[in-house]
Amino acid sequence: MTRPDFALLVVDLQRYYIDPSSSFRAWTEFHAPGALAYIEGRIRNSVLPAVSRLRTVFGRRGWPTAYLRLCGSREDRSDLHRIFRQAHHLAASEGFPDLYPLSPAPLADVLPEAGPCPGDAVFDKTTFSGFASGGLASWLEGISPRAIVFAGLATSQCVDTTARDASDRGFGVVHIEDAQADYGADEHYASLFASRGVCGGIILSSEDFCADPDSILSRIYAEASKDRRN
Repeated sequence: MTRPDFALLVVDLQRYYIDPSSSFRAWTEFHAPGALAYIEGRIRNSVLPAVSRLRTVFGRRGWPTAYLRLCGSREDRSDLHRIFRQAHHLAASEGFPDLYPLSPAPLADVLPEAGPCPGDAVFDKTTFSGFASGGLASWLEGISPRAIVFAGLATSQCVDTTARDASDRGFGVVHIEDAQADYGADEHYASLFASRGVCGGIILSSEDFCADPDSILSRIYAEASKDRRN
């Protein structure tokens, strides 16, 4: 298999964030009415169109795409990261069961407007970073892309943590600004700003990336060469 220039990684773009029937949405609104309005609007108006734009280019180039899903595999959610597990049990005690759905549940699915196509990889995780649980690390090791293009939710949480781990493992990092969302604009842009220094990440709009991905690859090569000289 030829080594791909890029792999697209869509992080936790799942139904339970915005589906009216989800406990995640109901519990969040119970404690903080209106708290999800920003992220829902950004998902619908920015993230989904941007991911669709990226998918078109990646399909045309034959570059691989993977999806991460944050969900449990055990009924008691004991496999979840302690922060997710604690929130899950607190929500259940307040009458909101299944805050984080089990893997087979429909609410764990990726939003259908940007869902996987045949041949795409899908990995379930129970942690913030996709490298800390699930099969992402082995998949990336097998295909060895030169850089990972990041999309999904939430910018300052699972996207950022996975991107930092990717950088530590030697992958180039490209953040697609309009293909990511957080619970507020401040968190979103602060996370992207911090990532430039920590990950050496390139931050672009989906339109800029799709217009000329080869020039982005040249920038990654140039940065790698500069690192080796230093």
